Amino acid sequence: MAGDRNPGAAVPDVEGFLEAHRAEILEAYAQSLAALDSPISRDPVALRQTLANAEQILDDVAETLRAGSIRVGDSHKLIAWEVGATRAATGVHPDESLRAASVWFQTVVAHLLERMPGDGASMRLFALVVLGLERSVTARIRESAAGYSSFLLDKVREAQIEERRRIARELHDRIGHGLSAAHRQLELYDMHRASKPATATAKVETAQRAILETMRNLRAVTGELHPHEPRGSLEKALLYYLETVDVDDVDVRLRVSGDETWASPAVRDESFLILREATRNALSHGDPTKVLIRVDFAPHELRASVDDDGLGFAEGSGRPDGVGLLSMRERAAIIGGTATVTSRPGHGTHVELHVPFSRLDG
Repeated sequence: MAGDRNPGAAVPDVEGFLEAHRAEILEAYAQSLAALDSPISRDPVALRQTLANAEQILDDVAETLRAGSIRVGDSHKLIAWEVGATRAATGVHPDESLRAASVWFQTVVAHLLERMPGDGASMRLFALVVLGLERSVTARIRESAAGYSSFLLDKVREAQIEERRRIARELHDRIGHGLSAAHRQLELYDMHRASKPATATAKVETAQRAILETMRNLRAVTGELHPHEPRGSLEKALLYYLETVDVDDVDVRLRVSGDETWASPAVRDESFLILREATRNALSHGDPTKVLIRVDFAPHELRASVDDDGLGFAEGSGRPDGVGLLSMRERAAIIGGTATVTSRPGHGTHVELHVPFSRLDG
């Protein structure tokens, strides 16, 4: 309304102000992220993506001002998707993205408030800017969340495919080989039973041993696939797994401390798969005499490790279980944690899992 405007005041050129102070606003934003110790500010790639995203938001606000109504360009989709995928790949929790978006919103609004007079026309213009800013930020958050989820779903699918391949290899190497050996011995029995009864009897005994070995291997393979009861108990799931594997010649110890309920079911389930894989790798490839599995629950985090005194390996040497190591890291990223593997030839292997709990866990 005309009565709202101060006749002596001019409507500010907000678009011109944003353009003239663009670098200053972006710098203030970067400094605010650094002051919060945001992981985004510590990663040059993440920071570069974030500032590019912020620049596009200012472009949207400028277009909103020119059109007199809210405008959000389609250019946000690609960069926002990449932001989400990159943060999923580097293990940055979605909470950090929301916090960064909030800091950006506050930064822009604070700079505008310093510029805007308090008359009615200016406030209506300010309201349009704020609505345009909110719409642009929200659109990017949605697209970034889709990119984040898509990346993790792809990793889950890849892990599932690799798990099927691993099971196929186990069945072929441990079950198929044993059955083939037993079948061959029975063929030889059939060849010798009439002319060489003693030789034929020996072939049957060898076939029996091959079948017994195959049955033992089958129990080990199916034991890894068995549902771990009761669901959600990490300690009991690990104990059950250790009962299904052949550890007669290895001193395997499990130590669990703290309250498991501090961690969400998803964290416990994924942590079990990570620790199981680390233990399986140690037993299958390390030829250890001792394996120690430790799990420590705290109200704010889970820390776990698997240590063995086995053969070890040179990192980056293309170890046969390299896919398993990658799978552990990917599973840790899914629950917002990290899995690290350190080893030296002749000095065993150390696998460490760290999962900080967000306010949504537990």
